[in-house]
Amino acid sequence: MTLKKTLAYLGVFTLMAGDAVRNTVSWAGWGAICAVLASFMIYWLVRNKPVATIKQMPWPLTAFLGLILLSSIWSNYPLITFGVFFIQLVQTAFAIFLAAAFSWRDLLKVFSNTIRAILAASLLFELYAAVIVRGPVDAVFKMYAGKFPPSRDFYWCRGNLFNGGRIQGILGNSNILAYVAMLGIILFFVELTLRESNRWLSIASLAASIAGLADAWSMTVNFALVAVVLAAIVSIAAEGKEKETRHRYYRGAWWGIGGTALVVLAFRAQIFGLLGKSPDISGRTKIWKLVLGLIDQRPLQGWGWTSYWIPFLKPYDGLVKMHGVTYLQAHNAFLDVWLQLGILGLGLFIGLIGYTFVPLWRLAVRHTSTLYLWPILVFVGLIVQNFTESRFLIEIGWVLLVLFAVKVRDPQDSLEPRVDDLKRARLLVGGLRQSRSQPRKDR
Repeated sequence: MTLKKTLAYLGVFTLMAGDAVRNTVSWAGWGAICAVLASFMIYWLVRNKPVATIKQMPWPLTAFLGLILLSSIWSNYPLITFGVFFIQLVQTAFAIFLAAAFSWRDLLKVFSNTIRAILAASLLFELYAAVIVRGPVDAVFKMYAGKFPPSRDFYWCRGNLFNGGRIQGILGNSNILAYVAMLGIILFFVELTLRESNRWLSIASLAASIAGLADAWSMTVNFALVAVVLAAIVSIAAEGKEKETRHRYYRGAWWGIGGTALVVLAFRAQIFGLLGKSPDISGRTKIWKLVLGLIDQRPLQGWGWTSYWIPFLKPYDGLVKMHGVTYLQAHNAFLDVWLQLGILGLGLFIGLIGYTFVPLWRLAVRHTSTLYLWPILVFVGLIVQNFTESRFLIEIGWVLLVLFAVKVRDPQDSLEPRVDDLKRARLLVGGLRQSRSQPRKDR
C-alpha cells in the first residue's frame, strides 16, 4: 500500500473512531498517533505541492479559520484558542490532502472500507462483551477515578447486544455508532450501484449498517437519514428535468420539510413518547438553554474557540452534567459556533455550508453517474444531524466539511465521463445495474 493510501486509511479511522483509539491508548496516545500521521501528511503535501487544490478553498472557509486565529485576541482563554487553531489547521490540511490525492471514486473506497472495518470490529466487540464477558467492558484507559464508574455511560461497552439495549461498538457511544452506520448505508448503497466491490460484500455491509443503526437507535440520526432519503429521491427525480420542473420539486421538498418540522415541534411530546424518547431530546433542550444564556453574555465576539469544550475552562467547568457525565459540546453545531466565535463566526459557518451544499447538489443532479450522489447525501445527513450534535466542528466531521467544500471545486475535466442514460433509468429499469462510466486516474 502506498504512503498516501496508508495515511488516508489510518487518518480517517483515527478521526472517525477517535473514542476507540482513546479508550485503548489514552488521550495522550491518540494525540501522539495524530502527531505522527500529521507529520507524514505534511511531508506528502510539501513534496507534492497541491497548490491548485489549496486555491479551491472557498472564502468562507479561509475567513472562518482566520476568525478562529483572530479570536485568540479577545478569547476568554487566549493561549488555548491559539493552540487549538493549529489543531484545526492540521485537520484542515488532512482534508486538503484527501482532496488532492484521491478522486471521488477513490474517496468512496477509503471511507466505505474504513466504515466496514469499524462495523465489523464493533460487532465482534459486542459479541465479546455479551458472550464472553457477559456484561459491560471497561476502557483500557478509564475516564474516571476509583474502581467503579459513576455511571454506566462510562463503560466502553455495556454488553447490550442480546438484551434489547442500545449497543456502542468499539466507538463507545451509541449516537456515534448510529452516525457511522448512517454514513455506511449511504456509501454502501452507492458502492453497490457502481459495483465498486464484490456485490455480496456490499450487500452484507449495507445489511450490517442497517443492523447497526437499528441496534444503536439514535433518533437524531434517524431524522438525518429521513432527510438523506428525501434528498436522494429529489435529486434523482430532478436529473435531466427543465429548470422550472426542478425548482418545483425543490419547493415541494422544502414545504414538506418545513411542514414536518412544525408537526414534530407541535406534537413532540407525543411523537417522542411513541418512539421511547423524552420530549427534551435526551436533555438537549436543557443544554441549549444554558448555551443561549452564555451566548447572550457575549453575542458578538463569542467566548473563544476550543472546538471540544475543555472541562476545566470557564465557562464550561461544571456547565452541563447529567447522569454523572460531563458534556463537552452544545449538541448543536450552529449554537456551538455562535458560542465560541460570535455572530460573525455563525454567519461564516452558515455561508461555508451554503457554499458547499449548492455545488454538491448541482454535481449530483447534473452528472449521470451515481458516484456523485454520495457526497451530497453524506453532507445532507451531516447538516441535519448537526442540529442536535456538534460533530461538524471536530475530527471527521470537520474533515468531511472541508473535504467537500474543496473537492467539489475540482475542474470539470477531472470528473468521470457521463453516460447516455439517466440515474433513475438505471435504478428503476435496470435495478442496481453497473454504471458504464469508467474511473479516471487521480489528478
